[in-house]
Amino acid sequence: MGELADQRLLLAAARADLIENADLQLRGVPGHVAASWRRSVDRGVPPHEVAPPYSPELDFDARLVRCAQPVLDQLSKQIADLPISVALTDERARLVSRRDSNSWIARMLDRVYFAQGFDYAEGAVGTNGVGTVLEFGESMHVVGAEHFVESLQDFACAGAPVRDPFTGRIEGVLDLSCMSEHSTPLMHSLVRSAARQIEHNLLADRDQAQQALFDAYSRVETRSRQAVLAVGRRTVLGNSPLRDLLDARDQEVLQDHVRFVMSRHATVDDEVELPSGTCVRLRGARVEVGGDIAGMVAVVSTQPDLPRPTPLMIENGRPRSTTVDTPRHGMLESRSPAWRAAAATVETAIRAGTPVLVLGEPGTGRCTLLAELHRLASGSGQVIALNADEVAAAPSQICARLREPASEPTLYVLRDIDRLHAKSLSRLAEALGPAPDGTPGRVSGTVAATASEAIVERASYQRLLATFGASAIVPALRHRRSDLPGLVEALLTDLAPHRDTCLSRDAMRVLGGYDWPGNVRQLKRALSAALARRPVGVIEAADLPTFCQSVPRSSLRPVDETERDAIVTALREAGGNRVAATRALGIARSTLYRKIRQYGITI
Repeated sequence: MGELADQRLLLAAARADLIENADLQLRGVPGHVAASWRRSVDRGVPPHEVAPPYSPELDFDARLVRCAQPVLDQLSKQIADLPISVALTDERARLVSRRDSNSWIARMLDRVYFAQGFDYAEGAVGTNGVGTVLEFGESMHVVGAEHFVESLQDFACAGAPVRDPFTGRIEGVLDLSCMSEHSTPLMHSLVRSAARQIEHNLLADRDQAQQALFDAYSRVETRSRQAVLAVGRRTVLGNSPLRDLLDARDQEVLQDHVRFVMSRHATVDDEVELPSGTCVRLRGARVEVGGDIAGMVAVVSTQPDLPRPTPLMIENGRPRSTTVDTPRHGMLESRSPAWRAAAATVETAIRAGTPVLVLGEPGTGRCTLLAELHRLASGSGQVIALNADEVAAAPSQICARLREPASEPTLYVLRDIDRLHAKSLSRLAEALGPAPDGTPGRVSGTVAATASEAIVERASYQRLLATFGASAIVPALRHRRSDLPGLVEALLTDLAPHRDTCLSRDAMRVLGGYDWPGNVRQLKRALSAALARRPVGVIEAADLPTFCQSVPRSSLRPVDETERDAIVTALREAGGNRVAATRALGIARSTLYRKIRQYGITI
């Protein structure tokens, strides 16, 4: 007892000194407690009484609560004879459930607002077994005077994070609280074990595709001692060797690359250079369920330093490879291996005057890539873009134009050739192909074309495809999310030159959560709309178009988009408060939650 009393006195003195002098060295205070105290001081947490904010709009029937229910029931039985409370919070430290072993401990906790709906984030109430767990990302036991706020120092609390087993993201915190004199180290062990059980329940609460991906990952991970990565549409799994091998940025880029590859190939065996300079070999296979792609599981191993991307070219009917430096400036800068490989292929073709076909979704930057690389290769030169509609309307005139002598290096870009009809295809193939005597190169400049990937499967295009000597696939924006910050910066510079504009962290988070079906072109429109609302300064999430905070699972009708926009606007104006939003919209809360799930609203 003497040692405990001495420790309490030491902590009390150190805390009092810290409040008086924030720069003071804290001797004898555990490191995690000292770090939490300093954060509490920096955030202006009142040191004497707690005053946590209340959130009446919490979803008490959320997936986490549902999966935790049987664990909380079992835990409540285990502590029935002890004055202990079991609490569950969401990922923002707001209590969504509390079970008390008796009415006495319930009254004690009610006095410090440790109750359903209240926010126990560290920035609100200082050091505690919920908010501090979220700050550190690991379980901990906070006892008595280790709490920053005096009114909490009569308590002890052991908390453990509950993580989504697929994403690794913290979904909430499980907490055991009692009076400090009743504290025991077993509380810490008990809460960690119970948190793992909730995670197991979260793992079981998944759809068929997630189950198939997890099963495939488990089989590969069990057999291999190497780094293993599994990537689904919204799911990522990785083992300890993967985390030891690659930093967070490299992992993000590799995940984007796997999503790009798995939509095109059943297997992968790629050598990939990552942003840190690490070179890895990626070998894996796609996981399918009922004809749908559930994801891909791959083994990742280090490779010796790779040369710069080496695109395959066709010259005189034979393959030829050339190593090139991929440009890394402006709109061409990218961390994506797929984008860099495409850029290398296109640059090599342009420098050699080889007709090149650039495939990908509309709005991905295919024409921008061609134009910028042509200017980079020629030093000047001109780019003449011809739309499919122009070619279809006057194929003979367009073909004649392609043969006109050019006074400077010229790149002709035929846009969206997958939209051409049969007659135009024939004329264009004739113009681009060799002369009747077999002489190649009747076009005065270099020819490039853009199209969707579906063009490869169409029989009517085979003659036209034969006129190109190289091709590259530009990845969609959703497959190069790591490029989003750089693209935003470049687009803002282009849209608002000489203006001091940037995005807030929350606005960037919103952009990162959207799928961008319209790719870079849609991103540019979104930023343009945001600039119309806030021409200079920091662009906030509320300045972005409403569609940015909606990720529906299927395409929406115009009437659905109108309803979605109204809901997002109401939520924004209510600061995310669901109750206030339902009142503004005149609908039931259950209807609002259903619409939020239907439209994938992320606010």
